[in-house]
Amino acid sequence: MKSFEVRAIDIGYGHVKFSDGIDPETHEVSAASFPAQSPVAPKRVINTEATQRRDTFLVPCNDEVYEVGHGINLALGAHHVSESLDHDYPLSVAYRARLYGALNYMASGLPDGAIDYLILGLPLTTYFKLEKQLAERFTGRHVIDTRGQIITVRNCRVYPQPLGSYAYYLMKHANQHGGSPRALIIDPGYNTVDWFVCQGMTASEDRSKANKRGMSAVLKMVAERIIQDLDLDATVAEIVRYIDQAHLSGSPLMLYGKPLDLIPYMSAGEHIVREAIQEIKNTIDSGADIDVIVVTGGGASLYADEIRRKFPKHEIFDLDEPNLANVRGFHYLGERLARSAARASGMKESAGV
Repeated sequence: MKSFEVRAIDIGYGHVKFSDGIDPETHEVSAASFPAQSPVAPKRVINTEATQRRDTFLVPCNDEVYEVGHGINLALGAHHVSESLDHDYPLSVAYRARLYGALNYMASGLPDGAIDYLILGLPLTTYFKLEKQLAERFTGRHVIDTRGQIITVRNCRVYPQPLGSYAYYLMKHANQHGGSPRALIIDPGYNTVDWFVCQGMTASEDRSKANKRGMSAVLKMVAERIIQDLDLDATVAEIVRYIDQAHLSGSPLMLYGKPLDLIPYMSAGEHIVREAIQEIKNTIDSGADIDVIVVTGGGASLYADEIRRKFPKHEIFDLDEPNLANVRGFHYLGERLARSAARASGMKESAGV
């Protein structure tokens, strides 16, 4: 049977997550992330024998060149913030630049320069509006860097972001509930908190929604408290970025060369977390028909305690590496599409078609 190349990209407001095939030893989806920042590339770069080029790519979009990648924080000014937190973000130049950054990281593993199935995700606030446009926009041929490297996407599919985590959960833990449990997936992302009720691959649209009380709103409150209490001359944008970096890496927040304990300041954003989860509770009611609640996304650890308080009778399941769970689940869904296509291809070949 013919083999197909599958990749997945989940471009959030805070981070770009991407898959890069299946690890042959662990059989786990290889996945990584980089900050969702894409400043216009500088005209000149300090590059000597004594310096090392930062881990970024230069990508052309709309007659301009942008810089994206793991090392992008060294390219950002103190006042730089995410370019877009609106509903049209997936159709923006910033989104395209970040997607091309992910494709650059994948390129070495694509010997033919092609992806048969590229899976993308959208938050529920934009999914129904933009799903078809996004799939059409990223199907086809793409020049992904200033050297003219080309990646061809033969098929692009777009799914609601929390569906990826449900697929990942099923791959790892479905046997605990005897097949396909009815699940509530709660996905606190950078801009939105999404929640998704489904059983198997069948969704409950009336109980699947989103609100704009994601991590960025929480971190902004925390940053303002830190600046006020410590009388700092730093900007809110700076401190938010540093907190986010520390949260994602699991390392201490360093300010002015010294570690800062964040715990005393986190209460500044607690009301946003409470409001976000209360809205979910209002939509779900008691949730007596829900078998399991799965917490995922980059903000999972910040919201998990409040989720447990609002749903005390439920089993709350925390996914490993929750920030990468959606993209890993999307990759599994893409593999399922590829297997179906491979079987169909084999049937046609055996029939002499």
